[in-house]
Amino acid sequence: DCTLLPCSLCPYNRLHRDAMPLKFYGISVPISMVMATAYFYYVTQYKPAQKHAKQFKDLDIKVTKKPTDCAITASKGDLLHVHYTSYLKSTGKQFETTKGSDPYVFKLGTCTEKGKPECTKGFQGAVTGMCAGEKRKVTVPSKLGYDKKSGVPAGIGPDERLLFHVELVDIDKD
Repeated sequence: DCTLLPCSLCPYNRLHRDAMPLKFYGISVPISMVMATAYFYYVTQYKPAQKHAKQFKDLDIKVTKKPTDCAITASKGDLLHVHYTSYLKSTGKQFETTKGSDPYVFKLGTCTEKGKPECTKGFQGAVTGMCAGEKRKVTVPSKLGYDKKSGVPAGIGPDERLLFHVELVDIDKD
């Protein structure tokens, strides 16, 4: 008799008597594992690439020479050795080059000397993902080019689009 107990505690309560017992289905474990793996991949791999693509979507990158073997690619924190030539897109005037000298060496993602190309978001986006031996022709819009924060070399206007011919000579991984 459950007259002294609340209905929720009564063992004869109709809800408890008619309730269907829970069953365990063996297939639910592999499905859960697949779902968890897919979610983990999405969180760790998919979103950063999507963010990078959105950030540099305005860059016009043309690969002019792709090496046959590409074991490693340039990423943030790597020490890169590059040859580059910089032009003003509006006039075609060359304003800087490393051809005929040693390659320019810098750490991708850092700005050590204002007015240098690695201080612009456009140049960083241009060399990210390159292989050693690869050559690219990159048009950088003014919003990803030189600004007051990155330092503006002499003769470059504030709304100037830039053209870089870049050759990645070597990559030193962190």
